[in-house]
Amino acid sequence: MKKAITPQKRDKSLVPLSREHHFGLLFCWKIRQGLKNGTDLKVISNYVSYFWNNILKEHCQEEEWLLNRVLPANDTAQIRLEEEHRLLHEIIALICEGKRLSSALFNTLQQDLVDHIRWEERELFPYLQAVVRNDELELTGKLLEHKHEPRIDGFTPEFWTKPVTAA
Repeated sequence: MKKAITPQKRDKSLVPLSREHHFGLLFCWKIRQGLKNGTDLKVISNYVSYFWNNILKEHCQEEEWLLNRVLPANDTAQIRLEEEHRLLHEIIALICEGKRLSSALFNTLQQDLVDHIRWEERELFPYLQAVVRNDELELTGKLLEHKHEPRIDGFTPEFWTKPVTAA
């Protein structure tokens, strides 16, 4: 039997990043739907490139900035976050290169990103809330607000609703 997951109380300074995690999970769902629909892999590759350049790259940079600000350089959570971001970027670079596109590559990306987001939400953010002073977390949240602009996923065609072939 599956254990019910209790929603985490999120510090308001982490809410903008947490909200974007929803977009990341939706990105993964769209990839899965596109593969299920038989969408041309080049179309999905274009979406991955779009999402990286318009949403995910800057999101990763903001998370790394936040952790660099509030944790010591040798903190294992910070090291793990940066390593997972590097691995995700390497997979995205392979996809954007477009030479050896395969469903397996897209599945690896979406599964690794889902796992990464779940780790951040269930372990990293509660850890930050426990080890970082409240005033420091609040100040970091205010600084993040100034750098953080709401991002919108406006990619077309919406291949996750019906199959699309490359033009």
